[in-house]
Amino acid sequence: MAVLLGTLLGIPFWLLGLLRVIRISGYWRAVDYARRGRVLIVANHPSLIETFLIPLVFWPWAMLRLRMFPWSLPDKNLFKGFTPAQHERLRCIRVGRDDTLESRKLNWSAMKRVMEHFERQQCFVAHLEGGRTSKQAEHVSVGPNQMGRIKNAQILKAAWKKGAWIMPLHVKMTDDMRRDLPGFGESLRRLLLSPKCWPIRLEFRHPYRIVGQRFDEETEKRRLELAILTPEMPA
Repeated sequence: MAVLLGTLLGIPFWLLGLLRVIRISGYWRAVDYARRGRVLIVANHPSLIETFLIPLVFWPWAMLRLRMFPWSLPDKNLFKGFTPAQHERLRCIRVGRDDTLESRKLNWSAMKRVMEHFERQQCFVAHLEGGRTSKQAEHVSVGPNQMGRIKNAQILKAAWKKGAWIMPLHVKMTDDMRRDLPGFGESLRRLLLSPKCWPIRLEFRHPYRIVGQRFDEETEKRRLELAILTPEMPA
């Protein structure tokens, strides 16, 4: 199902790229690492629509190598009517954002599956702010770039244990695109029909691995925030 949706959405995605509505930097770097597998892409979360756009970056290559189509970690309250089998076909692993016993159990199971998928060279895309950037109580900034502080580092620990590459991704949008926290339908309308909302920029940063005998959660959170927000120097 994920491949079918990728094909249906991949063609209009690349047309938007050709029209410069969506602009991608670090594209071939991202494709090369995804081709090798075992990559965790972590992005800021300014809206809802980037969750659907990021996997499409790897179309059509993912048609030939399915592991290049990344798994995602949606909130447990999304797709509530879907069965576990349907989540699997969409390459989704549900997680909880709140501090309840249900979420803790769900997250423990999710991280176990994440590590199993890393063993199989699969890729993931995650947003670790706990929700959209504008809804966060605490923010961190580098120049004009801003995101909410990373709250949950469980998947970073999973990446450390399995030697996965972490690829920071900065999603940059205009104020008009983000205004009033639009839902997916309104975000899509703005993307397709409103030039003042253009462009959306997907800026893939240099990947890195977490090395060492000990995982320091706070250090890795701060390191990743800076990696996402800091613009790369031109070559």
